[in-house]
This record gives sequence, C-alpha cells and structure tokens, in this order.
Amino acid sequence: YKTSRFINFAYASMGSLAGVTAIGLHLEKGLPFFAALPVGVLIGIVTGALVELVVRRFRNTSRLILTVASIGIAQILSVIEAGIAVRGLGFVSLTGGFDIPLNLSLDMGVKTLFGDEILIMLVVPPVLAGLAWFLLRTDVGIGVRAAAENEDRALLLGIPIRRLTTIVWMVAGGLAALTYVLKAPFAGVTPGLASAGPLLLLPALAAAVIARMESLPTAFAAGIGIGVMEALIDWNAPNTPTLRYLVFLILILAALLLQSGKLSRAQESGASTWSSLGVLKPTPSELRDLPEVRWPRRVVMALAALAMVLVPMTWSPSNLYLATVAIIWAMAAVALVILTGWGGHISLGQFAIVGVGAMVAGNLIQRWNVDLFLVLVVSGAAGAVISLVVGLPALRIRGLFLAVTTLALAVALDQYVLNFNNFPDLIPTDVKRPLLFERFDLADGEAMYLLCLAFLGLAVLAASGVRKARSGRVMIATRDNQRAADAAGVPTTGVKLGAFLVAGVISGVAGGLHVVVVASLNPGTYPPSDSLTVFATAVIGGLGSLSGAIIGVLTFRFIETLTFLGDVPGLGNIRPLLTGGMLLVVLLALPGGLGQLLFNLRDKYLVRVAERRGILVPSLVADKREGGAGDDVGLLQGALSDEPAAGAPPAEEAAGGDAAGPDTAEPETEPATPDSEPVGAR
Repeated sequence: YKTSRFINFAYASMGSLAGVTAIGLHLEKGLPFFAALPVGVLIGIVTGALVELVVRRFRNTSRLILTVASIGIAQILSVIEAGIAVRGLGFVSLTGGFDIPLNLSLDMGVKTLFGDEILIMLVVPPVLAGLAWFLLRTDVGIGVRAAAENEDRALLLGIPIRRLTTIVWMVAGGLAALTYVLKAPFAGVTPGLASAGPLLLLPALAAAVIARMESLPTAFAAGIGIGVMEALIDWNAPNTPTLRYLVFLILILAALLLQSGKLSRAQESGASTWSSLGVLKPTPSELRDLPEVRWPRRVVMALAALAMVLVPMTWSPSNLYLATVAIIWAMAAVALVILTGWGGHISLGQFAIVGVGAMVAGNLIQRWNVDLFLVLVVSGAAGAVISLVVGLPALRIRGLFLAVTTLALAVALDQYVLNFNNFPDLIPTDVKRPLLFERFDLADGEAMYLLCLAFLGLAVLAASGVRKARSGRVMIATRDNQRAADAAGVPTTGVKLGAFLVAGVISGVAGGLHVVVVASLNPGTYPPSDSLTVFATAVIGGLGSLSGAIIGVLTFRFIETLTFLGDVPGLGNIRPLLTGGMLLVVLLALPGGLGQLLFNLRDKYLVRVAERRGILVPSLVADKREGGAGDDVGLLQGALSDEPAAGAPPAEEAAGGDAAGPDTAEPETEPATPDSEPVGAR
C-alpha cells in the first residue's frame, strides 16, 4: 500500500500459489524442506512480477478500481494454483502439519516451541528489518514511495516508475510466499481454495488497518498483538477458535472509528470513489417523449418482465429453485448499485448482511411462526442496523478501508456466528414455507419464485425512486466531490448513512426470502467468497445502472448451472477463472460493464432518431466535456434544487444510471479565472 496506494486482495493468493507449489515439491517429490523454502520464495518473486504485468494495465485508473481488479486476479490465481498442485504435483491437501528438519525446542513453561515455530522467530525479524531498510533507506524504496505520493512529479524527476514498481511487486510476491511456507508446517495446506483467501488475508489486514497502512513499526507491533490475541483465544477458548474472526472485525471497526478522519494527500488521492467506473446517461429529454423512443423501451421492459415470469415456469423444480436463488442474488446486486455505484462505497460483505437478515427471519418463523411480511420487515430492519454499524467508518475515512470492514463482517458471520459450536440455538435448521394469504402455498416452487420476483421488482422501484429524487442526486454529488458538497451545505453524513440504510434494508429483506427458500442455515451458507462473487458479477454487469448489475448477476448465476464449467479433473472448479477474467476485461475495456453495451446500442438508435427528426441533441453528438470545478459546483446546485443549475449537467447525466431526470442543453460559458474559482474545486 505504501508504494501503490491500493489494497491488494490478491496478496494471499500470490503467497498461496508459490507456497503450495513449494510444499507440494517437498511432500510429493521429495525436495528437502530447506531447498523448497527458497524455491517457494523464488516462485513468489516470479508470480509478483507476472501479476504486476496485469496491474500495469490499470496504472491510469483509480486506486479503487485497481483494488477491485485484485479480486479478479485472486480468483484466477486460485485456479492456477489448483492446476499446478493437483495435476502437476499430485498434491491434493494437507489438513494437519508436518515435521521440518530442525530439531530444536524451547521450553517456556506453559508452551514449548518446536522447530517450525523457532524457524519463524529466526527468519522473520531480519526479513522485516530488511524490508524497512529497503523502503526507507535505499534509492529504490525512496523512489517508489515518492511515485506513490505524486506519480507525475516523479516522472518529471526522471524516476523509472515502471521498473521500480516491478521490483516492489517482486518483493511482495517473495514475502507472501515466505509467509505461507513458514506457516504451512503447523497450519496445513489446501490447494486452490479460493474461499480461503479472505481467511488468510484478514489478520494481516487488521494489523495494517491499525497502522493506517502507513507506519511499519505500528503494523509490526499490531501484528505481534494480534498474534498474542490469537494464542490467548486458543488457550482459553479451545472450543471456539473462530472467536478470533469476530475480534478481527471489532479491532478493524475500532481502529477506523478511533483514528482521525484527516487523510494524507496521497491517501486522499487513493480514496477515490466509484464515480470513474463508467457513466451511463439517461435518455435525453429532447427525445424521451417521442413515440419511437417511448414505445420500444416499454416493449423491451414488458418482454423482459414476461420472460422472467413465464420462462422459469417451464423449468424443472431443481432449476426453478436455482432461479429463485438467483433472484435473491439480484436483490443483493440492487443494494450494491445504491451503496457502491451511486454512493461510492465498496462493500465486499453484502451477502453477509443478507445472512444476518436470514438468521433473524429464520428464528422468527421457526420459533414463533410470525407472519411472513412482518418477518421481512424485521429482517430488513436488522440488515439496516448491521449496514449502518459496518458503514460508520465511512463517515470518517473514505474509500478503500470500508472494503476491509465489510470483508471482516463476511468472515466473522461465516466462521463465528453461523457456527453450531458457538450458537446452536440461534441457527434455524427447519424453516417451513408458509401459506401466503391462506391461498398460495410457498412450498410450491412456482409460488416461491414469483414472490421473490415481486420483491425484486419492489427493490428496483425503490432504488429507482431514490435515484430520481433529490436524495439520489445529493448522494451522487457527495460521491463525486465531498468537499464541494460540504461547502455547498449538503448534509454529507446523512447522505452516506442513507445509502447504507437503503442498501441494508434491501439486503435484509433478501435474506428473509433466502432463508425461506433454502429452509435452513448451515455453516458455509454465506461464505465470504459469495460476497466477493456477487460484487464481481455486479461490476461485470455494470454498477452504474440497476439493469446492468442485475443482468451481470443473473448471467453468471446461469453460467454456474452449466455442468461443463463445473469441476474439471486436475483443476477443480474453474468458475473463478471465468468470473475473475471477465472482471479484469470489464474493468479495462468496459468501465460501465456489460450494461454499457446495451446503453451504447440505445445511443446509436437515438442518434438515428434525432437525425431523422432533425433534432439537435448535444449530449449525443458532443464529446464528453472534461470535468472541472464548474462541473462540481453545477452538479451540487442541481442536487440541492429540483432543477439543474444553469451551466451544469443534470445530476443524473453527470453520474449515470437508469433513472430518467431533467436534461437541459448546456449553454456556453466563459472559462473560470483563478480569482473566480469556486471554493472546494481543488
């Protein structure tokens, strides 16, 4: 982070790929351990260099997009790792530990340290000291930190940024591999398990967040403290080792809430929002009421609705069940559009909020047989509360840190809360589908599907209403320029909380429906990988619009049903390879997602309509104007009133989305002079 200003969620997968290969060579091919250790580090260095070639393609994008791209890289690396381990080395898994050829022991009274633990004590301190020396004292370390602060100025000073960045990624890959290999003798090895990435990464993220991704000594001390905490939990609560994941969540929340909200200049530049991920404009007002524009849109929407209602009715019960679950995933995508696409906050744990709503709803139905609609109200409220609690750090610190918080929530829910060993009485195991209105038996798959589809429609209508209203315009204005919004008197705190509130309600209701569909909750029902998948597929579809995100999620839920894309001998499940690759392609080529293709086709049709009618539509024929200070102030003026301010693009057009809003031609204005530059423009 100090050298690139983004959170690399592929770091654990980089170390896992190299570490699994090294351990496989040791256990399956007979390579001595102390030879496999440097081999693993070398493979990690090469992996880091190769990953940097992919990351280099995103050098001109925001740090937020680069952070999301690292999720796709992690998914691809997990499939490659499984192929190397299983097909190349015949190495399936190692649940327990293994002995290393270091016959040392250290008796500390209550604990005896053996060779594998003593090796860590011998290796890690000099490695960390060397890392600090590299970053703080060498010309390369100083150069990469300078480039992270101000890349343009570093280029003017003649700093070879690309070469230095490659060196940094090589060092990162080597450190990740060393970490994995040193831990493997007592932690075990599971090749190609993509869902294990967040579990491996979370302790390091907790320590780094406590250090605000800035101070190496603080991160080192926090890491030692977290290690002591884990040992205390293992010693005093051996039956609940997953308690550590709840502690990680509490530590991350406390660290972000207790820290000052003031960011450094480099951190502020890296804390950009999702506004740069494509702009999807509504239909121009000059053409919106024309019959050849209005009726095709209505026909397309009607055909899509009929297809979603009628086509699944011809499917088998098992496929209809999968379609019902896909509809619930689409509701989570709607929540992500509000929170990430319009609010600018990355949420990597949205499906965990769905899980909270499911747990609340399941208990109400199983224990007290509460009416389903009242259950959904309560589950929506529970989702809103959890969403607000997790989103509190966003009120103080913007951007990437919220992704860490939501990921910690997903891990804590999966590992600690939904665990029969911890809360056997709170996990519903027999949720019966009720009789709706004393007429519609939800045990029938068709009735259950139609109910979920109706709630998806309500979620879309609610989100569209928020988008068209003043609250939606203010939300997007705050996302694009919070400083200007504060200067214009926008209650940015309330705007942020509103985004978390609405997204939490939709996710909680989705959870209430989901527990009725699946009939019971079990460990692994809401793994962190599902939260990452729903986020990735929503981005592939297009988080700038409701239709795009829903298309992306439904498309990939359908792809998951294809048997030839399931488990491949020697590779395991290759679907992460598809989603990860598509995510990278979309972030590079289609910033607006697959939905951008549909909107481009629509715009071409609108251009022909305008030419045939002889109507001049500036938004269709003019080049995209470069965003400046006047744009931000005009956008805010439009957000604070019912009509856009003169000289400013409409809020809906400036931020994109499905909603149709007022659209006026933009008059020519004189360029702003330095003396008249609006407050907050810089």
